[in-house]
Amino acid sequence: MKTKKFNVFVLTLLVAMMGMHTVSQAQSKFGIRAGLNASNVSFDNLPNRSERFGYHLGVFADVPVLSDFMSIQPELSYSVKGAAFEHLNERRKLNLQYVDFLLPVAFHLSSIDIQVGPFASFLTTTPDYTVFDENRVVIDAFKKYDVGLTAGLSYNFNNFLFGIRYNQGFVDVTKDNSRPLLGSGKNAVGQASIGFRF
Repeated sequence: MKTKKFNVFVLTLLVAMMGMHTVSQAQSKFGIRAGLNASNVSFDNLPNRSERFGYHLGVFADVPVLSDFMSIQPELSYSVKGAAFEHLNERRKLNLQYVDFLLPVAFHLSSIDIQVGPFASFLTTTPDYTVFDENRVVIDAFKKYDVGLTAGLSYNFNNFLFGIRYNQGFVDVTKDNSRPLLGSGKNAVGQASIGFRF
């Protein structure tokens, strides 16, 4: 049921994006962006938890709302998230690969954009969690969806942009079968990226 609600939510956002494109087609710009992720998941019980480095790659639009002051910047991207931890002095990773749909509002201050808005994510993999001390594996340990808030800044130079942002998930991504072992956990991702507007 939750997955169906998530799909309806994403479909609604896509329809809204298409509508904005129709209204502002002559003024809209499109682009690509990619960069580095520094992610973590706030699991209570994961041993020696630390950041896991990954990447993101996506496409976006810039749809003006109030002339040159405000626009909506819908974005669809692939993003590698998760967390790192240590077991017996060996560094290991939880790999959570998502498709993100972000819908920030951007405020344009000369060459600087300030962005804030919601996002929704869909987990494209089915990662397991290995319980090393008990020598067993928890199958399909994480929920397929996440929603949260994104906020960031970007510097625009000609058609290029250089940006930083922070995405905070609001959903406890552990399922019932993994929560007794990992505890509750929410995604948190810092991103640095470079992009190009066409």
